Amino acid sequence: MSEIEEIAELEERRRKAMLDADIAVLDEMFADDLSYTHSNAVMERKALYLERLAAKHYDYRELNFLDQDIRVTGDAALITGRMTGEVVIAGQFRQLNSRTTVVWTRQHGRWQMLTFQSTPIPAP
Repeated sequence: MSEIEEIAELEERRRKAMLDADIAVLDEMFADDLSYTHSNAVMERKALYLERLAAKHYDYRELNFLDQDIRVTGDAALITGRMTGEVVIAGQFRQLNSRTTVVWTRQHGRWQMLTFQSTPIPAP
């Protein structure tokens, strides 16, 4: 399996774990110094994001990772693409339609997600 295929599989595993609020899987996948920036510009570190996901502050109903362009260089992988879906945030329904940038780094012999950045796509 190529590194690009490996990263694509990790992204799919992450997508499913977010839908299932599988904190154990995400905790393993996320680097300890994760920076997760939502489309409303709120930035969270790993512990806070996982805490809020476990508490259903974020309740992902549908999540699609589309048009992913994966580039690997050394011990870093950069993914640019789109994310669509539906999420309930603190009781408020929200439709997702964003451009995303994700950075994975190889640490201690395995890939971990280091950064997520989401930028909303304006409605036409």
